[in-house]
Amino acid sequence: MNTVLNRKGAIEYAEKWYDSHNPDYVNYDEGEYQVDCTNFVSQCWHEGGGIDMSPLVWTGGSTTIVTTDAWVNVDAFAKYMTELSAGYDNLPIAVMKWDSNEVSVGDIVQFYNEERGGWHHSAIITYIDPVYGLCYTAHSDPVHNKPLSDVYPHQETEVRFICPRYAE
Repeated sequence: MNTVLNRKGAIEYAEKWYDSHNPDYVNYDEGEYQVDCTNFVSQCWHEGGGIDMSPLVWTGGSTTIVTTDAWVNVDAFAKYMTELSAGYDNLPIAVMKWDSNEVSVGDIVQFYNEERGGWHHSAIITYIDPVYGLCYTAHSDPVHNKPLSDVYPHQETEVRFICPRYAE
């Protein structure tokens, strides 16, 4: 099981698919819910970044990829990556960080707003701007290299970061 994130590959995947959908995966932006954000970051880490997330996704004998709650749900993704997953060293794939100074490109940022139901959105850090700081790319409301400072702390009341334990 590969637990080393290829940061460059994860970012390249995010930049390729941020404004469209990989047809190999279900598009959760269709319909009434518009909640493809965690599906998108899961794809970035799995397809682009090389993290083996096969316990969360499978083909079920068809060409349609089936996903678990931890693949598509903000809280379930955080819990799986930081508590339940186990790499070759028996440690979780990722660690939770709260300090933006400890974050690198390829890390996942999740947004909290009580009015929106708590932890509600996931994105991937794709750029660190010398002026604006951390910038992210996301689905649901497709954005590319949007400064985190545009939404936090005025629209989002809290952010947390899910950072791979090992990365290249």
